[in-house]
Amino acid sequence: MIPSLRQQFNEKFSADQYRAFLRRVDDACGTQVQFRISETPCFFPKSLLDRMAEDGQELVRQLVDNPAYRAQSDLAVPAAFKVPNEAPHPMFLQVDFGLVRDARGDLQPKLVELQAFPSLYAYQGPLAQAYIEKYGLDRRLKYFLSGLDTASYRDLLRRAIVGTHDPENVILMEIHPQQQKTLPDFLLTEKMLGVRSVDIVDIRKDGSHLYYERGGKRVPIRRIYNRTIVDELERKNVQLAFDWRDELDVEWAGHPNWYFRISKFSIPYLKHASVPNTWFLNRLQEIPSDLENYALKPLYSFAGLGW
Repeated sequence: MIPSLRQQFNEKFSADQYRAFLRRVDDACGTQVQFRISETPCFFPKSLLDRMAEDGQELVRQLVDNPAYRAQSDLAVPAAFKVPNEAPHPMFLQVDFGLVRDARGDLQPKLVELQAFPSLYAYQGPLAQAYIEKYGLDRRLKYFLSGLDTASYRDLLRRAIVGTHDPENVILMEIHPQQQKTLPDFLLTEKMLGVRSVDIVDIRKDGSHLYYERGGKRVPIRRIYNRTIVDELERKNVQLAFDWRDELDVEWAGHPNWYFRISKFSIPYLKHASVPNTWFLNRLQEIPSDLENYALKPLYSFAGLGW
């Protein structure tokens, strides 16, 4: 995106550098990354990133500050997975944009999807640092917004995920975390914050309290950093020792209901220059003849799956 930086990178790139970069990422994560990592970083002008951040905030406000949408989105939360004590707003949120050129040739962000669910927050910083170190990039290049740096970003993440609790009593909850492709982020989360990944099938319930066992003793769970995707629970027929609808004495770092409330389900309700025309398939009067110009998206999905 920044021609001078792109040209410099392309002139110096080598396959050996890329292999060294991958080793650096694996070493930082403490495991081999199982998904493809781009050979090159992207060099974006800060003005473009600020524009996307501003558009993302406007889109989120259209949903969170809209009581009518809040009522409509009740339909999106499955009754079997409706968790009590919902937070008034989402804690985590991702807005994905594609970039297109307008009639003047200027790049404009266009919404791809948005999701009130955590992303690879612990992984992103070490990944960017690996690009800088192994490709010899200018160390003045920034990879945080909002004036954050490595220390302040870590502090912000700690306040969001750990809160006021002892990290031992905060868990990253996932289905078979050791088998997930996102394991590198889980391991870096523990390294950064002291928050362990706990398999959701290993969580036990005692009254209104949850706990897991470690070293032969019960460890109370006070706060949950939720990374569990409901459709994976159903596809794998995972059996739990607690019910999502239970009144539990636990805090949620990312209340599960928001995963459904702000999602691809939300896109048809948004009105913004960055949002393409979008419809629910079951509400179309007629299927367009030029389907090559359309994208069909499942409402709730990850890694290309959904229902």
